[in-house]
Amino acid sequence: MLFASACDGGDSARYDVLLVGDPEVVASEAVPLPSAGALLREATASGIVALDAEGRIQPDLAARWIVTDDGLSYIFRFEDFETDDDKALTALDVRRALRDRIRQLRGSALGLDLSVIDGIYARTDEVIEIRLKTAMPEFLQLLAEPELALTFKGHETGALVLSGEGPVLTLSRPERPGMPAAELAVQVSPAAEAVRRFQDGQAELMLGGDLDALPHVEKGGLLRGTIRLDPVAGMFGLAIAKEEGFLSLAANREALSMAIDRPALIEPFGIGGWLPRARPVPVGPLGTVQPPDLWNAYTIEQRQSVAAQRVRAWAATRGALEPFTVALPPGTGGDILMRRLSEDMVKIGITLKRVGPDDEAQLRLVEEVAWMDRPEWYLHRYNCAVTKSVCDPQADALVAQAIAEPDAAIRAEMLAEAQAKLTAGHVFISFGAPIRFSLVRGGVDGFAVNRWGFHPLSQLFADPI
Repeated sequence: MLFASACDGGDSARYDVLLVGDPEVVASEAVPLPSAGALLREATASGIVALDAEGRIQPDLAARWIVTDDGLSYIFRFEDFETDDDKALTALDVRRALRDRIRQLRGSALGLDLSVIDGIYARTDEVIEIRLKTAMPEFLQLLAEPELALTFKGHETGALVLSGEGPVLTLSRPERPGMPAAELAVQVSPAAEAVRRFQDGQAELMLGGDLDALPHVEKGGLLRGTIRLDPVAGMFGLAIAKEEGFLSLAANREALSMAIDRPALIEPFGIGGWLPRARPVPVGPLGTVQPPDLWNAYTIEQRQSVAAQRVRAWAATRGALEPFTVALPPGTGGDILMRRLSEDMVKIGITLKRVGPDDEAQLRLVEEVAWMDRPEWYLHRYNCAVTKSVCDPQADALVAQAIAEPDAAIRAEMLAEAQAKLTAGHVFISFGAPIRFSLVRGGVDGFAVNRWGFHPLSQLFADPI
């Protein structure tokens, strides 16, 4: 993959990889990390484990591990640590760094995901044990999140070195035994610019494509076959940011949700195989056949008729509704969503007013890829301590009890009850799964479509000699 890049920052420069993102916030510590920031953190820090190009767990700091039969204990061995050096990295250093990172993540949805951890113990200089409150078969997947990649001052872990500033960056791998020095030239650009640069031939690979980038891609000609869609799951829809007035009632929030023609919402983007989902939490792992959605027995016209009746009933006693403010990203993808949402809402007597993503709003677009196939992942993101939107404290209490419940059947019942409460409360207007894609011209070693929509930059470096 790696080639000599005329990386002068000019408009005709060549790069190894283009990242869709805002160069001003690429170094952000926000949780979740922005797409480009997550890729750079994965490359420049080291997790206990990591993902390979195909989204499978692979060693990183830990060379190998075992899981106890009850699924409650994960024991990691760090075989490359030099324990005969007083300044060498030890398991105690890793434990300390991981505990510090978990503390930093408190108050976030990822922090709630990590609440399954009961304790972290350094058993020897080369061994760490992580004990869980309840078994979580996907725990290694959780540890591989880029937000949990660790840095150690004064210690070498094999992570790449980042240099440069602004949109033009360089990732470097120093020479090591069996591995030559290598560099990766990276350009971080907003969606439209990144797609244009790819289509102008400035790189063989573009990562981080989303709903805003897709409308800029030429679907035919030389680009046929270069769009690689990742089969991701997650949250894509509108959070109800202000529980007041019309939106204070679950039935009225349902009226907005049932009025949206979800297939028509995505149709302008030209994506085949995308499935709508009105439920806030999907059932089972990716590929599981979903139960009938909330209003599958009704046509979109019937649904919009019912929604319009609720709007008229409210207006008859409370007065005409003012336009609802909806926070959307400023790009072309946001333009398309706004147009389609407005067309549906006007049919039930509601008008929308678009505001920026950081402005105060009643409705706010949420688009986040799920990192685990577990209901807790979704439930934690609707948690009242995390979201600034409509939530349900009773559902939160059930999820917290489930995390500590040793009986799997009882735990599943608690999670199902929490999901039912959120569904009945219409706390989130779900559209379906998010959209993530890459642009790839020809064969690129170290890249593969994967379940998580995450493509580690470290995998793009040449294999050891």
